[in-house]
Amino acid sequence: MEENRFRDRSGRPTMTRRAAIRALASVGVGVAILPLTHTRSTAAEQVSVFTWSSYNDPKLFPGYIEKYGSPPDFSFLADTAEALMKVRAGYAADIAHPCADDISLWIKADVIQPFDPSRLTHVPDFWDELKDLPGTVSDDGTKRWFVPFDWGNSSIVYRTDMVELKGEPSWSILYTDERYKDKVSMYDSAPPAVNIAAAILGFPDIFILSDEELEEVAKLLRKQRELVKFYWTDQTTVEQGIASGELVAAYAWNDGFKRLKNQGVPVAYMNPKEGMRTWVCGLVLHKDTPHLDMAYDFVNAFTSPEAGAHLLEAFGTGHVNRKAFDLVSQELLDSLGISNPAEMMARTVFLKPTPPEYLQKYQRLFDMVKAGG
Repeated sequence: MEENRFRDRSGRPTMTRRAAIRALASVGVGVAILPLTHTRSTAAEQVSVFTWSSYNDPKLFPGYIEKYGSPPDFSFLADTAEALMKVRAGYAADIAHPCADDISLWIKADVIQPFDPSRLTHVPDFWDELKDLPGTVSDDGTKRWFVPFDWGNSSIVYRTDMVELKGEPSWSILYTDERYKDKVSMYDSAPPAVNIAAAILGFPDIFILSDEELEEVAKLLRKQRELVKFYWTDQTTVEQGIASGELVAAYAWNDGFKRLKNQGVPVAYMNPKEGMRTWVCGLVLHKDTPHLDMAYDFVNAFTSPEAGAHLLEAFGTGHVNRKAFDLVSQELLDSLGISNPAEMMARTVFLKPTPPEYLQKYQRLFDMVKAGG
């Protein structure tokens, strides 16, 4: 959410998963269902998993492989909203991998069933901040519709040798700091641009804005337009710009920060006073799954500490299981900007759904501002 490394929700092979999500959505491309090259004699032999490209990595579910001897049947999605459309139309994967801010829509569509808590092995070891995200459990706490798996951040990567922070770190460096005119870059996506501007302005609900609030947001977006070198759709361009010094600060995902650090570029990943933007994705269980036991075995394997350690090391993405963080080096966690997840999540902004009618207004505004209006 996202990243041509079509996969990778975050830091693996080519363009990040999150980038793929956002980039595809921005041009109206829907779900990509890509079967794996291997075939099986019958579909019933394995649980079926509808997930992001590259999440078929066997090191992400070692316990399942150990028990069943071969991997699940995988198909790949590229956008959670259209993934839901696919499922509603009859695509009955046992397990799907949407994101927390979409779960209320999956529940409303009546395509998933709640998990049996007694069959989930690792929930006690989940980060407390991720266990019961709004909309993923029932109000009375008796039904869990979503098991979180992976998470990551959007924030500002900046050159420590070229940027002097004044006061508390803030997203405003990308919106109003004239010192860095033509040296900053913003993600070319209306929701984050609008939501972050609303956070800078101190509005109480940055996801649902009144027309009056949008007028103030528009003023800030126009200021940003005058500062940015370019709006980006491919994080690679940001990483190149930061590495060369063409850019000194930019909106970026934490996996990009990791790559820049690995190259020896003097960068930091900001924890702004308005909060990082944090996405969380995870697993849901189809209401009519015929492979219930296998499905629970996969969920438990996917959320194990061993799977989490591989996710951190190979994908550059946070894992739901706290114990996974004990299996990797502090140096790695520092390079991802998640050395202290609890402290970070205390001030982060978890993404949540915005009604379509509001999203349409935000898109119109963003397009108008970029066009010079």
